[in-house]
Amino acid sequence: MVELAPFKPALKAGFDEVALDPAYAYAVAGGPVSLDQLARVLFAAQGCTARAWGRCLRAAPSAGATYPLQAYAIVRDVEGLEPGFYRYVSPAPFSHRLELVSTGTWEGSGAFAVVLAEVPERTTSVYGERGYMYVREEVGHASQGALLEAGALGLAAEVGETPPGLGVRAEVRVEVGRRGARGLAREIPEGELPRPPKPKMTLEEAIVARRSVRDYSGEPVELAEVAGLLAWTLGGRLRSYPPLRGSYRVSCYVVARNVEGLKPGVYEYLPLSNSLERISAGDYARRLAYACLGQEWVARAALNVVLCARESSEIAEVEAGMVGQGLYLAATSLGLGTVAVGAFYDDEVASVLGVSERPLYVFPVGKV
Repeated sequence: MVELAPFKPALKAGFDEVALDPAYAYAVAGGPVSLDQLARVLFAAQGCTARAWGRCLRAAPSAGATYPLQAYAIVRDVEGLEPGFYRYVSPAPFSHRLELVSTGTWEGSGAFAVVLAEVPERTTSVYGERGYMYVREEVGHASQGALLEAGALGLAAEVGETPPGLGVRAEVRVEVGRRGARGLAREIPEGELPRPPKPKMTLEEAIVARRSVRDYSGEPVELAEVAGLLAWTLGGRLRSYPPLRGSYRVSCYVVARNVEGLKPGVYEYLPLSNSLERISAGDYARRLAYACLGQEWVARAALNVVLCARESSEIAEVEAGMVGQGLYLAATSLGLGTVAVGAFYDDEVASVLGVSERPLYVFPVGKV
């Protein structure tokens, strides 16, 4: 067993900086990484950030706090750590350790890899067939947490989404990198949205502070804050997360109710132009709440961000989770609150938006 130093926010990078300079754009330089770097990436994926209801709350949200994921580390070149396969355990806030499962050098690339294995029954026993979508979205949340932390550390990282087998769903490969050296341009175009404000906390502080928030003050959210949520996470030709299997599948809509500088209505976010295109005018928040099984926080939010996919696929659900982790951390960084809503009538949500796409997630957003 390897006890890891308790997690403490130390890096100065904000969510905006890391999202605009993502780890998947780095070239591989090679060489060992430190044990502290390994520990920080693992914590950002599955670390315990607080305790409530007799269980740990983790860096990645989980439907009903069912937590169907188990994180492992494949260690190849980590200073002071024997190569092998380790189970990651975080039993109390900021406390974590590695438990050796097997020794030996594993095939593959990267100084280490974060492996996310799933036990879907923890979630499907509560939510039925719908729970499988929640599990895949949670894989996306945890993977994006690891990717963002790797970028904050200056490490190169990539996600390999694996077919279901032995319960393994995703692998995040991490190694020493050089920023911006892969020739991938992550730029937000000058669009109609205003320049976002600077975050109020660092990325690591946001990872620790992130919670699912359902109570909002009623104050309007500023359009510049909405711009931060959308542009940092989704804006540009490339996004804050890599295109899984070579393409992006998730589209984004905003149902605005109380946004300063934006009339109430349904809007589509256009990543390539960083702008909002109005689909319909009016306050649709109450109707959206009905479509979300009457969840009142959807009606009370200043806006709702709705993620959809033009096709029904498991990989789109993983991508929606990656977007969702970005929205959570961006909102937290800006002093806003949000919660991932996955319980809704698909057809009704699509009808509110006026689209034929399949809804994957609804994120109410408001001042706290």
